[in-house]
Amino acid sequence: MEATATAEVAAEILEPLEVRFSDLLLLSSAAPSHPPPSPAELARLESISAAVMQALGSSGPGLLAITEVPKAPDLRRLILRFARKLALLGRKDRARVLKEHGLGSDVPLKNLDRNVSSFALQLKYAHNLNSESSSIRSLCTEENHYYAEGNPVEDSFEKFDDKEFKVLGSTFKELSLCMMELGLRLAQICDKAIDCRELKQSIMDGSAKGRLIHYHSTIDNIILKETNRTKKGSKKKVEPATLDPSPSDECTISRNFHEKTFVTHWYSGSRSVKDRTSQITLSNLWQQWHYDYGIFTVLTSPSFMFSCLTEDCSHISCCRECSSPDEHTYLQLFDIKKNKIFVVRSPADSFIIQVGEAANILTSGKLQSTLHSVGRPVDIVNLSRQTFVVFLQPAWSKILSYSGYPEETSNHDKLVLRTGMTTSSKKEDAFLRYSTSDSEDSHQLMQEILRKIPPLSIRFRDGMTFAEFSHETTKQYYSSSGTQSMR
Repeated sequence: MEATATAEVAAEILEPLEVRFSDLLLLSSAAPSHPPPSPAELARLESISAAVMQALGSSGPGLLAITEVPKAPDLRRLILRFARKLALLGRKDRARVLKEHGLGSDVPLKNLDRNVSSFALQLKYAHNLNSESSSIRSLCTEENHYYAEGNPVEDSFEKFDDKEFKVLGSTFKELSLCMMELGLRLAQICDKAIDCRELKQSIMDGSAKGRLIHYHSTIDNIILKETNRTKKGSKKKVEPATLDPSPSDECTISRNFHEKTFVTHWYSGSRSVKDRTSQITLSNLWQQWHYDYGIFTVLTSPSFMFSCLTEDCSHISCCRECSSPDEHTYLQLFDIKKNKIFVVRSPADSFIIQVGEAANILTSGKLQSTLHSVGRPVDIVNLSRQTFVVFLQPAWSKILSYSGYPEETSNHDKLVLRTGMTTSSKKEDAFLRYSTSDSEDSHQLMQEILRKIPPLSIRFRDGMTFAEFSHETTKQYYSSSGTQSMR
């Protein structure tokens, strides 16, 4: 295998640790239960807590899944159906909708060739959404059929109706609050396990950012350009694109995999899983490789839409919700210690919680963030992906310190040193002895990915505020001289 930017590689499918919401509540509760749990129940909870710390620590993948969250499937389904509609609206219509619901965007929406559309809201724990709950419940019940899997939906982006978005803002906030609560309860579990209060208090004192994200298909960009031409009065039509054939009536897209014998499974238990691998490309990404720099990132399981244009290639497309063609989420992890790429497969309607670099620092390395990206499916150009994400961050004024951190650098920095890349840290000589038996191909693969990642040692200085760390991280990634400035 040649490990270059155009190479396709086989990634192992990873199933993260699954924690039921009911167990999350039990483990995070500060009050003693009545009646007290039995010895067997205590042992079970202690086992889950240990598995959580293993999954989020240096020997794990840096993430886990929360399952069976009440009401979450309805909220997820309702919010994700807005993602593609918002992304493909005309500029004026979209601006009006976003303003009405207090949302903004953190991507350049004027760029009609963009891969991603994102709609964001800054959040605080002071939000009280109880007054909105009853209307959301009724709408979830009434409108769940709208994007049921396999049901075709015709989207006309000329025929705009504000009523379609009447619960956008309230749904956005309610689901955000639910996901913030998941992150806070996980922080309490971690604080108990490592005997500190840093994570919970930092989240409570900090802020959160909710993002509704639509990852574009090729057809989406064709529609975007045609919609904006029409809004300007142009009569020019876009030439039809040569794309994948329309899916079957059931809209099930699948691939033929070769069964593999190895298993990557982070579940604490004896469940038997037959795993598979999936081909991925290093160049065809919806989102480039990066570390999240907050405390926790909470994500819904994604939804997928398969689209086809009408005969005249105009503003109307037929889209169907479908399952993942590759039977995973397209969230890709690079495990530096194992020098392997994984793709994450999570249960439907679950929430993934990932560790960010701020948690790495606040826990003195007891929690470990993981390098990740979002890949596109190979050779399927008319598939789009939708997800909802909440980033949990400390207060901007929070002082970050590596006091007590055992090695004062990250696994990524150690690997940077092994692959011959340079950083500005003066404390790195001690890590030159860190080595594993890498092959020539794996060495090239590491370099190809890591050259786009500014190491933590050049983005973080002991005693920085979180605001300074955030600014420096964004600068090192995305400024004109950043590692991903052209991506």
